[in-house]
Amino acid sequence: MTATETVKNLFGLSTMPFSKSIAVGQLFPSSSFQEANARLQMALENEEAALLTGAVGSGKSNVLRCFTHALDPNAYVIIYIAADSFKIGEIAKRALAALKVEIPYTGSQALRGLQQTIVKLNHEKGLKPLLLIDEIQELPVATLVSLKNLLNFGMDSQIMLFLLLCGQTSIHQTLSYPCLEALNRRLRIRYTLGALSLEETSAYISHHMKLGGVQQTVFTDDAKAAIFQHTKGIPSSINAVCFASLIYAAAHSKNIIEPSVLEVVLQDQR
Repeated sequence: MTATETVKNLFGLSTMPFSKSIAVGQLFPSSSFQEANARLQMALENEEAALLTGAVGSGKSNVLRCFTHALDPNAYVIIYIAADSFKIGEIAKRALAALKVEIPYTGSQALRGLQQTIVKLNHEKGLKPLLLIDEIQELPVATLVSLKNLLNFGMDSQIMLFLLLCGQTSIHQTLSYPCLEALNRRLRIRYTLGALSLEETSAYISHHMKLGGVQQTVFTDDAKAAIFQHTKGIPSSINAVCFASLIYAAAHSKNIIEPSVLEVVLQDQR
């Protein structure tokens, strides 16, 4: 019997909980998660560029998954780019690749090609591209300065591209640079994803256990409170602690996870 089978058999799990591979419809709808999605929807409806930020592991990717999943594929085409130290030409090349358009050799040609492709998608196919740049804090300032060029159509009178930037909260300080004033003004709708509260952390843990097929109590209230104190309500940290706790408990034939189990698990994680 594998280690995974041992854990599942002890707790009566049908699938392992606290996994990244969770369906969009099963995501935990915290108050901050719902607010983030509402802000992004407002940005889309009002054709405003948007900025979503949050701490590492706060669930930004899940917000993006939920938001983009709900978009009408007959109205929008999604271009996802995970940022690195790219110049604007590289951003344009990656966007063209996502759109399955031939990529020019130079960055300047790629930028012009992307702008032309955006116009064609709007006018000929009735599709508005959604350019989603993740980990935006990784982009050089010069590239951030140039992003506004992707939004200028019809002498800035037409909105043909929905720009959604996502990254860590450190980007707010970068956006305060004078050279980024134009981009900063464009980002009229923004939201910082918050951590889960104590009550939400408890509900989050129960939610994931139910997704795994378990209705009965496995994590005691005291254990949930201790998990909240340790993780500060950050979902990815909660997942890691809970997953490790299930493995430890199964290895020691404990079907209830109490603070004493957490003490050992957290000690091992230091």
